[in-house]
Amino acid sequence: MINKNIFIISDVELGQKDIFDDFKDEDGLIKFLTRITNEPGKNTLIMNGDSFDFMKMPYKKVFTHHVTEEISLWKMQRVIDCYPKVFQALKKFLAKSPNKIHFNFGNHDFDLLWPGVQKLIQKTLDDDKKVTFGDYYENKEIHVEHGHQVDYFYKLDPEKPFITYRKQKLLNLPIGSVAIIKYFIALKEQFPFEEKVYPRHQAFENYPEFRKAKQKITNNFLLKGLLFNFIINLRDPVANVPYVNLFKHAFAHGLEIHDEAKFMKKRFKNLAKLYPGKQSYIMGHLHLAHYELNPIRDFLEIVTDTWREEYRLMSDKQKIAKPKTYVHILYHGDQLQKINLLNFT
Repeated sequence: MINKNIFIISDVELGQKDIFDDFKDEDGLIKFLTRITNEPGKNTLIMNGDSFDFMKMPYKKVFTHHVTEEISLWKMQRVIDCYPKVFQALKKFLAKSPNKIHFNFGNHDFDLLWPGVQKLIQKTLDDDKKVTFGDYYENKEIHVEHGHQVDYFYKLDPEKPFITYRKQKLLNLPIGSVAIIKYFIALKEQFPFEEKVYPRHQAFENYPEFRKAKQKITNNFLLKGLLFNFIINLRDPVANVPYVNLFKHAFAHGLEIHDEAKFMKKRFKNLAKLYPGKQSYIMGHLHLAHYELNPIRDFLEIVTDTWREEYRLMSDKQKIAKPKTYVHILYHGDQLQKINLLNFT
């Protein structure tokens, strides 16, 4: 029987090699793609959301939350032009006859929803049949999705991913994406290193100026983006606030919005309700690594960490680069053999 391998990575966040582009390990990603290309068997690569960082990529030096297909196509072409070796490595992976690539949508790359963007990627990779896109990937044992759909701030309306405003078809971005684009992107320019420190509480504790700037922008967003949004953005449908969902988050977690580990269990519980009966649920999105058997619901919880450049701080404030992680799922024929969360070295 032929082996079947599923490899899963998330949160690569390829940009256009400017200050907003947090992906730095091009050689490492190409090495990973080469390794799985050479793996014997029938291989599937799942790019589990945030493969591209459209959200923090300006369109011709301007940030806008009114995203047309034309804007998304321009951004996608910029990524392709900036990372030709990565796309060449993806092409080599697909050139091995049975191999496939599936892109899940993430909150940084909702632009993949546009049919034109999907066709551009398929054309670049020379394959329109073995390159697929979707909200999630699953079979009878596993469910894989980015994780933003169980995050109240980044949940996209599945029934209404596009809206028309001023005779233009736009992405119907969630409030979290709009907040980043309209308010918080300034932090990236002002504190390019501090913004890469995870978990967030480490950055706030060790860099007081970063904490103050973040709080100032947060207060501005709370005032203009939430409390008085219905007046300031009265006619802007993209800037609508899902107050009911935000109240649900506040009821469950109070005003905490940064402690992803705190939110994780609830999100896995919600995934299991939405897609019951799986042996394992696999997410990205949280920028942390997690592998644990849920003893109550009897399923495996897995979170892959980001491939963008991020750091942890030691007690002496020495920075340590976070490892790149991936999931390897092995089938022998149709029988599931193992599911591992691994560091790539």
